[in-house]
Amino acid sequence: FAPVADTRERPVYRAPEPTKFDALRETLKAGVQVVTADQLFPTPPELAARMVEVAEIQGGDAVLEPSAGTGNICRALYHAREAHSLVCVEINLTLVDGLRDLLSQNPNARVIGVDFLQQNGNLGTFDRILMNPPFSDGQDIKHIRHALTFLKPGGRLVAICANGPRQREALMGLGAWEDLPAGTFKASGTGVNTAMLIIEG
Repeated sequence: FAPVADTRERPVYRAPEPTKFDALRETLKAGVQVVTADQLFPTPPELAARMVEVAEIQGGDAVLEPSAGTGNICRALYHAREAHSLVCVEINLTLVDGLRDLLSQNPNARVIGVDFLQQNGNLGTFDRILMNPPFSDGQDIKHIRHALTFLKPGGRLVAICANGPRQREALMGLGAWEDLPAGTFKASGTGVNTAMLIIEG
């Protein structure tokens, strides 16, 4: 007798949906290589070192980094010769953990995980402020203007900002403006032209 063909449809195999645990396991296998966050363009180390040099930090200065990110400016500040206190503010809590690890050996450093734009007199005032705020939609303008409210008389703010017409109109008259070379932040993931702004309190 000829075998009877099985005309029933066989169920289609579907792999189970990956779980959060599976994603975590894969991350741990690969090791944590990069932390991504919206508008996170880390300051190139050589530029961070130059910002510290331009800031001319004196012994005993209170220093603020209000958009600390992955900590490149904090690292440069940590290696500054003069002893100073340092407050680093960062909104991304994953980055906050990394900053706390980075600065754990510095008893004069404090890391705060909050939105800088929501802070007022609670942070105190500072002799030096060094910052590389988010660039998009004029956020750098808001951040820099807000940072000025924390600057002591006679203090100095050194900021990186986008070098666009909006920033030039809003910020250029506040202090010394220096166009940075094209491609300064290319390795950090953006081709935005940038400038360094130095404002005296």
